[in-house]
Amino acid sequence: MDQRGRKNGPYHGRDGGRWRAHGGTRRRTVLATLPPPLGEIVATIQLEDIDDSESQGDKRAQITNSQYLTSYNWITGADHHIVVPGEPPAWTPLPEHIQLREDSGQYYHDANAARYPTYPLEPMIQAILTERPEFPLSKVDIIGCGSTLGNLLRFARGKAPSFRMLVEVVGNTVFFIRRENSPNETIPDVRGYGHTFPEAYTTWSAGVRGSESHQRLVNYDFAGMKCVVRFEVDGFLPDLIPEDLKVQKNHPSETGDVKVDDILSSIQGVVISSVRSASKDATVKALKVSKRGHYIPQQAVFDLKTRSVKRMNVQTLEEELPRLWIRQIPNFVLAYHTFGKFNDIRVQDVREELKLWEASQQPSLARFASLLHMVVSFARSVDNGKFEIEHEEGEKILNIREPGGIVKSVLPTTLASKWDFEDMSEVNS
Repeated sequence: MDQRGRKNGPYHGRDGGRWRAHGGTRRRTVLATLPPPLGEIVATIQLEDIDDSESQGDKRAQITNSQYLTSYNWITGADHHIVVPGEPPAWTPLPEHIQLREDSGQYYHDANAARYPTYPLEPMIQAILTERPEFPLSKVDIIGCGSTLGNLLRFARGKAPSFRMLVEVVGNTVFFIRRENSPNETIPDVRGYGHTFPEAYTTWSAGVRGSESHQRLVNYDFAGMKCVVRFEVDGFLPDLIPEDLKVQKNHPSETGDVKVDDILSSIQGVVISSVRSASKDATVKALKVSKRGHYIPQQAVFDLKTRSVKRMNVQTLEEELPRLWIRQIPNFVLAYHTFGKFNDIRVQDVREELKLWEASQQPSLARFASLLHMVVSFARSVDNGKFEIEHEEGEKILNIREPGGIVKSVLPTTLASKWDFEDMSEVNS
């Protein structure tokens, strides 16, 4: 950690999901492990069979009642430790443009699974119970992450890569769980500046120093269903924090003046590698939850991408709008570099663009809504409420399969029983 609290530790993939090379070149992944075996196909969903009509009465296929639910940070070097609500790093641009070192190291496909492979979705539920114990979990229809819902959205739009996900019903809630070849699966040969740039241009506050990522949860209504979605954000814009929330904040300006040469030296000395955070006994230790950090409103958070100036003609924001929509992230930082020197950095409020995108994508969003209804209905009809969704890139079909290989429950029994308890409380009230 440098004098300004800049992140000189691991910097993981977005939304706790697949790592994205922001402007870098992603080489072909060399699989370190074989994929889990595929179970028997029990049903299929053809893209052409998904209804794209607005079948929800006069309602459009749109997200409504979107709001921040809770959040947490993963702590570097402390196995299975999250702090709630945590907070994302603050946007703290450098006073001068400097040459950044290119990314290096190894990164997980799924940072949450790598940090807590036994129950990758448990941290989000524990965060809810810690900060919002009154939240009615049993009334939620869908719980997932930006990656799982994003893949289903891409399939509905006819643009999906290959993916696999597990589906499990707890109470009446349908969970979507990422499925990689292994929780510790990494992507080698990282290139670009998608990690060193946020290391240089964002800063953790004193209260959450030692963090390696900020995971955020929003809940909203879509297609008549209540959804809770987890994702990672890259940071927040201090200027968008209401005055009454700034009182306790420890901004970098309070730590004194720091020379650019000192910052550059710190950044260049970093060995960024998310792999070192994993523990071999991850399946043994229980999740540790601490209360630390400050609430940061959703209106202030941002997603970022870096691109070479050679790609300035590419409509990067347009490409990212589906991701931002799923996650309800209102701000976007797009930084262009020339061999690692960022002379063109654009900070954009994209709320209007998201509204326009949603309005223009009604046929595909209606298909997405129908697809979610199909999957949820099927999940609730299956005896044990468990199956796997598998898709091959280039195909226009989703395979619904029996879970192949060893598959644990999405939550430990003590947490899963929370749904039964809430349901019984409603019956007795």
